[in-house]
Amino acid sequence: MPAVFFRGVFALDEQQRKVKGKLSLKRHRLRHNQDFRKVFQKGKSFANQYFVLYLIRRHATSRRSSRVGFSVSKKVGNAVVRNRVKRLLREVMRRSITAIAYEADIVIIARKGSSVLDYRDVDRYVQQLLDRSHLMKKSTE
Repeated sequence: MPAVFFRGVFALDEQQRKVKGKLSLKRHRLRHNQDFRKVFQKGKSFANQYFVLYLIRRHATSRRSSRVGFSVSKKVGNAVVRNRVKRLLREVMRRSITAIAYEADIVIIARKGSSVLDYRDVDRYVQQLLDRSHLMKKSTE
């Protein structure tokens, strides 16, 4: 059954919501400046040519799972370019957040050359950093 348009809003039935429903990063985001500063000051860093990943492990007693923050400076490009890089990073982390082995606060900083990368390249370079930081769960294949 198609979506129903009612009072300016598309109403989806339960089955469509399940298909459309995907993991959101909203509850997995670092939002406050003090959280970013804590990760920068006390965390470990891993870097490659295009990105820097800062990581601080959190106590397992906290009720939340891992949180992610992104930083893209004006050196990367204008607002359109910076937002594109952030969208790509958010999508890569949205797909990876469930495979993180332990609770951590993560900040990913985009470097100057990252604006020319496509999704596959961003995914490859971010996964490289996640693997190097031993954040990902071991796959038993």
